[in-house]
Amino acid sequence: MGLQDVAAAARLKAAAALAPALRDAPATAAQRFHLDAPGWFAGDDPPPAALAPLARAVWRDRRVSAVYKDVLRVLEPYGLVLKAGVWYLAARHRGRFLIFRVHRFGEVSVLRETFDRDQDFDLAAFWAGQAALFARSLLREEITLRLTGRGVRMLRHVADPAAVEDAMASLREDGTVRLAVESLPVAFSQVLRFGPEAEVLGPPELRAMIADAAARMARLYGSDRPS
Repeated sequence: MGLQDVAAAARLKAAAALAPALRDAPATAAQRFHLDAPGWFAGDDPPPAALAPLARAVWRDRRVSAVYKDVLRVLEPYGLVLKAGVWYLAARHRGRFLIFRVHRFGEVSVLRETFDRDQDFDLAAFWAGQAALFARSLLREEITLRLTGRGVRMLRHVADPAAVEDAMASLREDGTVRLAVESLPVAFSQVLRFGPEAEVLGPPELRAMIADAAARMARLYGSDRPS
């Protein structure tokens, strides 16, 4: 939204106004709570019951004993992420940093013992990497398109961001690209957004779906019926 520099300046002014003992609070909070606004899933469910004890443990660097998918685990909770109304926990388990969906936790007990945080851990960077891996894991199909010059420019606005880089790397001189997609129905809706700027070369099922849609559109717009 163009507010990044304004927000940074405001944070610096606020930090300067704090008492010396509190000046590290913004950086400390940033390593424990991260907001990722763009959505994957819709929904406005109430906060899960496990959120409050996990938040206390995150803030105090306390280990938790938690049931996750019916398995009891001892975790070192590093941070919470709110993604489109869904809460996630970044935690270390047996030396590995993992992501857990908070609503899948059963009983959570905050333990008395604390843990030493890895000072090199960056919550925002870790989440970005995990989110990218998740987005790529959804792309299970591949289609082949021949794009016009305008179609190539449209690619970043039509395709899944996780697939664009690989698609551009596969671009040939004749405009042919290989594009990873979640499924053929999703690919169908994406290709329609290109309009005449893309031709489906494969798979045959998708080409047939687009051909049928184009024929139906031609009948609609080729008639002389008044709207």
